[in-house]
Amino acid sequence: MLSDGRFEKQKGDSNLEKEDRIRQKEQWKQLSPSEKWQYFIDYYLRVTIGVTTGIVILIFLIVHFATKTSFVMGVMAVNTDGEHIEATGPDYFTDFLREHGVMSKRDVVNLNYTIWIDPNSDSDVDSTNLSTIQVLFMTRSVDVFFSDEEFLKLMGGTDYLVNLRDYMPEELLDRYEDQQIKVLNTMTGETIVAGIRLEDNAWVQKTGWYEHTAAVGLADGMKNPELAVALLEEILNAE
Repeated sequence: MLSDGRFEKQKGDSNLEKEDRIRQKEQWKQLSPSEKWQYFIDYYLRVTIGVTTGIVILIFLIVHFATKTSFVMGVMAVNTDGEHIEATGPDYFTDFLREHGVMSKRDVVNLNYTIWIDPNSDSDVDSTNLSTIQVLFMTRSVDVFFSDEEFLKLMGGTDYLVNLRDYMPEELLDRYEDQQIKVLNTMTGETIVAGIRLEDNAWVQKTGWYEHTAAVGLADGMKNPELAVALLEEILNAE
């Protein structure tokens, strides 16, 4: 049995831990979205990235050897809110790939559309999902990136998205002048066009990922820039 002294010490430690958690939650509420994002990067990522990397690699190996497929590009849609999703697998992009010279059935699009994250939350689920997203970016598993506008701004501000001015035709970007999502890249100090706000876009509505509004950008370190740009052009030109 524990002595009275040891019991009192454990009880005191428990109270201190409880007070510390309360204090941390109060401090969390006072942080701006960008500060919360930086907190995620600085602390949670270090804890979860190793485990998440292992899971991603395991899934990749299972898919690769079970289906004998090769990912020619990656498409990620975060925080989808559609009720009737049509784009649920690589086959959805088969026609697009064929139109751009990718003829082998083994060459497919790596599609991820089931990740949700609240950047204003400090939950373990959100921290794990964040590290999953970051690992997929770092392993060049994302070329075209969709999300809500708030989350896309956070990604663009921390060097995960390219400046669309460097990749997209100027006349096409000019058509979306009012929908350009401009952010300050905190890594370079440069203001970039990180994405485009899509409102009732025909291409997006056909996928079913989002009901009305979404944001789209291109990942830094794209595996296949040519295909990624071609897909984004198709999206922006959709009637």
